[in-house]
Amino acid sequence: MADYILLRQAERYLERMPKNDQIPILEALDTLISDSTKLDIKPLDGRDELRLRVGKYRVLFFEDS
Repeated sequence: MADYILLRQAERYLERMPKNDQIPILEALDTLISDSTKLDIKPLDGRDELRLRVGKYRVLFFEDS
């Protein structure tokens, strides 16, 4: 089963965002687990991280295999 863990810093940032910005990000994280092909995901150059674009925000993450 896939899951995600937010860094404490990211969690605090998300909590302080306006609710209308929080909801699309949380929905995108849920979609990331179920069907990531529907999302705007790109690898970051020179890093092991991926970038998920959600409106004006970028969610950085890595896949733990």
